[in-house]
Amino acid sequence: MPREINLPQWGMAMNDGTVVKWLKNVGDQINKGDELVEIESTKVNASIEAPDGGILGRIDVDEGNLVPVGTVLGLILFDGEKSDDFPVKETQEKNESSQSIEKVQSINVKSNKKIIASPRARNLAKKLNIDLSNVLGTGPSGRITEEDVSSFSEDSTPKIENDNFAIKESIKNTGIRQIIANRMYQSAQNPQVTLNTVACVDNLSKLQKALISDWRKDKIRPQINDLLVKIVSDTLLSHPKINAHYIEETLNIIENINIGVAMAVKDGLVVPVIVDSQNKDYLDISKEIRGFSKKIKDNQLLPDEITGSTFTISNLSSYNVEYFNPIINPPEVSILGLGKISKRIDLDENEEIKVINVIHLSLTFDHRALDGVPASNFLDDLVKNIESI
Repeated sequence: MPREINLPQWGMAMNDGTVVKWLKNVGDQINKGDELVEIESTKVNASIEAPDGGILGRIDVDEGNLVPVGTVLGLILFDGEKSDDFPVKETQEKNESSQSIEKVQSINVKSNKKIIASPRARNLAKKLNIDLSNVLGTGPSGRITEEDVSSFSEDSTPKIENDNFAIKESIKNTGIRQIIANRMYQSAQNPQVTLNTVACVDNLSKLQKALISDWRKDKIRPQINDLLVKIVSDTLLSHPKINAHYIEETLNIIENINIGVAMAVKDGLVVPVIVDSQNKDYLDISKEIRGFSKKIKDNQLLPDEITGSTFTISNLSSYNVEYFNPIINPPEVSILGLGKISKRIDLDENEEIKVINVIHLSLTFDHRALDGVPASNFLDDLVKNIESI
């Protein structure tokens, strides 16, 4: 029997992937471990390796196509086997008929059959005033998911025409931009509140300067933003409800602290994850961030390096931005935005005027999982930890 080349699931958040480029041609001799096909998913490119040696007998999914996890992308044939002897799997046939499925979703068909839907799907349907009996479920046993309701809502939305405008350029969302769009839409369905404050970074600047000579042998220059990642991690230890995931009406407090650090790439952003940051020092974290930056530049970031975050930091401190409303990366319950550092007039303990340097902080939290008081307490402690470093 031939060996199938399946699209793997790289992380719990991955549902599908786009075939970017086939690295082998039909008929090529391949060895186990050879890179076969490049996939774009969850904002990174990664290659699928050959699970066995043999001949690449068939390519079932062409370049540029988006397919769900588990799809058979092609076949590896062994001696004496022919691709014609093995029909295309049902998953491919199902993908090709996706347009007809969308049409079925738009038809108002009433049924006496019991509706099976997730709590989040029911909540979204209620919010959008959608009758669940009209929605086709794609989950296990026909269960209606939140994504099914969202898709049905989008299909029911009147199309906006551009006939009266002279369009200079049309850019369709694909690949990384479409992934970002889907994630942001998913996050925006939840009630989010943003708290803003400032923290004096004068002591942090002193620490940064003191570390320059210590880190010279490692060829790393300390940055305030790198140091802040460690301070955030230490603060989360005292606020476990902030280091959590909210899934199906349940707040799951995570034992380890995995900080996602949002980094800009062409046409989007990725969020590499510093795993177990609570066990790492300033230098360890700075080294990881530098490593991630190099991998992003060389397009070598791996899927498991951008999954599993429990709290995310979004950094706009290098831009002329003070406060902003960062959007939560679900299922996380909170995200911290770092604005620019600016000077501010303040009073010292003797009530004399002084000039200090402050960083602007924006904490967004999911109000389903947290209230304003615990979020404010975390932000207060974070400011204290920054200022007392």
